[in-house]
Amino acid sequence: ARDPAAILAGQGAPADAAAATARPAPKAASAVATAFFVQAGAYARTEDAEAQRAKLALLGMDARITEREQAGRTVYRVRVGPFDAREPAEDTQGRLAGAGIEASLVRVER
Repeated sequence: ARDPAAILAGQGAPADAAAATARPAPKAASAVATAFFVQAGAYARTEDAEAQRAKLALLGMDARITEREQAGRTVYRVRVGPFDAREPAEDTQGRLAGAGIEASLVRVER
């Protein structure tokens, strides 16, 4: 009677293996869930961040300001995006460079 139980226990292993093989799928989904932003500045004052956002608006870019606590101080980041792929973010970064605005590419896991 114990042999069939051992056989059934053996059948549980492939299910565990199937569960283990199912785990990489969420990792692949998280790789797809990467977003890219182009950061056009980080400022200590809201007014400076707003001025940069307005400058980007004149270039036809919709930028957002986000607050971040950094070393005990609030920093206001000006970012364009999100972009689902690196290439359009790099294109935007190039457009900003052409307009004399130094910007960096930021990759964020969603």
